[in-house]
Amino acid sequence: MQTTVRITAACGTLALLGLAACAPDEPATPTAGETADQQQPPHQDGTADTQLPPGGAERMDEGDFHEPLHGVEAPTYFSEEGAEVGFAGFTGEQPLTVRAAPTREAEVVGELGPLDAVLLGGRERNHPALEGQGTWAEVQLAEGHGWYETGRSGSMLYFDRSEDLTEEYADQVPAAEDPQRIAESVAQRAAEQHAEAGVPGPEWTLISTPEDYGEDFYRLDVLGLADDSQAGYRLFVTAEPTAHGHQLHHVESTALCRRGVSDDGLCL
Repeated sequence: MQTTVRITAACGTLALLGLAACAPDEPATPTAGETADQQQPPHQDGTADTQLPPGGAERMDEGDFHEPLHGVEAPTYFSEEGAEVGFAGFTGEQPLTVRAAPTREAEVVGELGPLDAVLLGGRERNHPALEGQGTWAEVQLAEGHGWYETGRSGSMLYFDRSEDLTEEYADQVPAAEDPQRIAESVAQRAAEQHAEAGVPGPEWTLISTPEDYGEDFYRLDVLGLADDSQAGYRLFVTAEPTAHGHQLHHVESTALCRRGVSDDGLCL
């Protein structure tokens, strides 16, 4: 079940020391943006091929676009053909849909979950005259192409490299009987770090528990940073049992970038 919490800054907001993304020693489920010794590495790192989700259709020819129905060409951040992107901020209870054409009336040719990654098809369309239709990006699935509406729920983002910041959280998160409380405490502090007084702050969402995919960590997304390049973080948190409940064992984060990742591993 999805858990989403919005943080609004108040006097005495805790200052966090860092953010990171964690994963198990022998992961079971490929995920966008996770390093080679954890889960499926990002396509842009060149260390492994992206495992595309099923679905797709024959790619639309340029002559097939009809502006009143399919909008106009509008390249923004998702027009780099072959670049890998993932999806953040949702649990998959209601899968994201990929359609055969950039319109809500088109056939559904694929569904995306919170751990899926796709390759960009290189084209984007916008419906300036249709209220609420948003913008669309072409994506590649296992059996062909499709279109994803980027303005709807489930943020399509570039996943950066992972960083281990366990030590920076070790003294911040207290032990707890329920290990999920430890994971949520990390996400809470991560969101509070970026909150501003009187302004709605970032939201954190529990994406998965260890039982969901046979892993040993919790996966949480923090989205809504007031930053034009970085949208948030995907956190990976592991807790270990002790004689008195559980304590924080490992924290890593992967930066979630709006416009891409530089050769130096920074959000563009």
